[in-house]
Amino acid sequence: MSRLMKKLLWTAILPLVVMALLTFGLTSLLIGRFAETESYDQLEREADIVYEALVDGRGIPGQLDVLVFQDGEAVNLDRGGRMRRHMTPVLDPDSLSERDEVSANGSRLLTFLREEGDVQIVTYAPVPLSTPQFRQIYVILGSGFLLALLVAIGVTYWMGLRLTSPLIKLKQATTAIMSGRHDIALPPVTDDEIGDLTEAVRQMNTSLEEKERLQNTFISGVTHDVRTPLAIVRNEAEMLELGVVKQEDVAATGRSLTEEVDRIDRLVSQMLEYSKLSAGKLALTMGSVHVSQLIEETVLRMDDWFLQKEVAVVLELEDVTIQADRLAMERVLSNFLQNAYHASPIGGVITIRLSERRLEIEDEGPGIAETMRANIWDMYVKGDRSNGHGLGLAINKLLLEAHQLTYGVESNEGAIFWIEWD
Repeated sequence: MSRLMKKLLWTAILPLVVMALLTFGLTSLLIGRFAETESYDQLEREADIVYEALVDGRGIPGQLDVLVFQDGEAVNLDRGGRMRRHMTPVLDPDSLSERDEVSANGSRLLTFLREEGDVQIVTYAPVPLSTPQFRQIYVILGSGFLLALLVAIGVTYWMGLRLTSPLIKLKQATTAIMSGRHDIALPPVTDDEIGDLTEAVRQMNTSLEEKERLQNTFISGVTHDVRTPLAIVRNEAEMLELGVVKQEDVAATGRSLTEEVDRIDRLVSQMLEYSKLSAGKLALTMGSVHVSQLIEETVLRMDDWFLQKEVAVVLELEDVTIQADRLAMERVLSNFLQNAYHASPIGGVITIRLSERRLEIEDEGPGIAETMRANIWDMYVKGDRSNGHGLGLAINKLLLEAHQLTYGVESNEGAIFWIEWD
């Protein structure tokens, strides 16, 4: 039996036990008090009947439990020849109060004492809680409690199985996911919180599986991107060492070595930047940023780059100032422009639109497939035409979220990356 099942059973049993104890206690108290009062009143009426019978010289009804004393001595009464229902108790009227409770013949009795001159009339009856009628009440209450307890245990056990069975399966599934397996068996999705949890585990498993696939792709790509320049550096360094490079080619070989080392440095720098951003360790210096001016400066700096494919940049800018980190926003803008440049055909146009609350960068490339849009901001995802490492948009995402800016991508004939602020 699972720990949760035991807790559920105890949760069902304990309140019933407490309720039963309270029920028995309150029933004994309330019924006992009521029955005791009624019994004393009945004994008083019986004493009146006996006194009237003595005064009139009539016989005392045989069904009455009564003792009569004169000057403290018991009087042998004419009971009409009827047999007594039980043994007559031995009582001392001098030791009794008007309404009393005494022990006699091994049982508890309620007594009522009426004194008329030298005559004492004592009527008596068993204490109500010891009578068969009250024992029957307790038997009925006890039987009802046991039946309710059995039904509660049965229903709780049945409900517990319905609750714990999917939870056990979910535990097994999460254990399998932690061990790196994704071929898991999940319980059916129900219309409750457990169903929501099951769906969340399913989505988590799918997401982790996709992340692992992308990570493996990323590691493979990064390994290739590092090994390729390293191989070039090694080959050219060996050529220099062996002296097979002509004197007039030494400068070109040096430039080639520098370019390949720069490629590796950019990759390492991007990975370190992403690591710091994801850990929240990269502090932002907030200030007023003139966005239109920043766009013009960035485009001017990248102008030689755009000329390689004869890409034209069209600016549709309003005068807008926001609170942001200038270097971070320049980093975001540069990456968006690089992506637009790589996606653009030769002789294409990149349009930058800036309004009071929105910045758009649109290219004339093939656009972004709908299946990629959900993951394009992830660390390991890059477009088919990208020569990067899948880190640019992931870094942009962290920078924009650190600024609490809204961002997104739209695609029709080309792609439009946009940023919005309040």
